[in-house]
Formats: sequence, C-alpha cells, structure tokens
Amino acid sequence: MNKSYLKFIFAFIGVLILGAVYFEYDPINNLLFPKCPLYATTGIYCPGCGSQRATHALLHLDIPGVFSSNILFLPALLVVFLHYSIAISNHFLGTTYHSILDKSKAPWVIFIIVVLFFILRNIPYPPFSYLAP
Repeated sequence: MNKSYLKFIFAFIGVLILGAVYFEYDPINNLLFPKCPLYATTGIYCPGCGSQRATHALLHLDIPGVFSSNILFLPALLVVFLHYSIAISNHFLGTTYHSILDKSKAPWVIFIIVVLFFILRNIPYPPFSYLAP
C-alpha cells in the first residue's frame, strides 16, 4: 500500500476519533478540553475562542449554537474542507484543480478578516459584543 494512502487513512481515523470525543463530551462541562490560554490570562477573546463549543454544537446539528460560539467557525471550516478536498482530489485522482488558497491574495484577505474579527469581537459594546462567545 502506498504511503500517501496510509497517511490519509490515519488522518481520517484521527478525525473520526476526535469527532467522537467532541460529540460525546461537552467542552463547557469537561476538564478534558483545554481552555484558551489567551483568554485565561488576559480576558481577551482570540479568533479561535469558542471553536471547541462550536465543534460540539455542529456535531449535534445545533447551527445557532455554532454561530453563537464562533461566527467564523463555519466559513473557516468550509474553506479548509474545500482546500483539502481539492488537494486530495488532485493527489489521488490526478486532477489539476486549484484551491482558493493557492491564489496569491486569498491568504492575505483571510488574514485581514481574522485580524478584524479578533479586534471587533473584543469591543464590549453592541453590535460587536455579539461576536464574543
């Protein structure tokens, strides 16, 4: 068996195991999940704060819960899914599709969105306070 197939199989099994853990255990009520070190030390929400709760909510098909935990979670998950789907398709099927992340400006646009989200979700006044988990 080819090494790339083994890597893909092990990665897939790892994602399934992590998915099962996040489905079974609620990150809010369980000490198994680490807390955000930035928030724990400074009280500032990082762009990823709420992602563990959003993962748990998504696995339970609680879409409002996903958005209330981290509004960027689903769009980011979609971009990552599409990028890796294209990469896997190109590798295993021999296609030559290009990902949005392969374009030179796309990573910069994503970076600016994440930085703006980071700043705006820490403003404690409406409507920005709705971005906090």
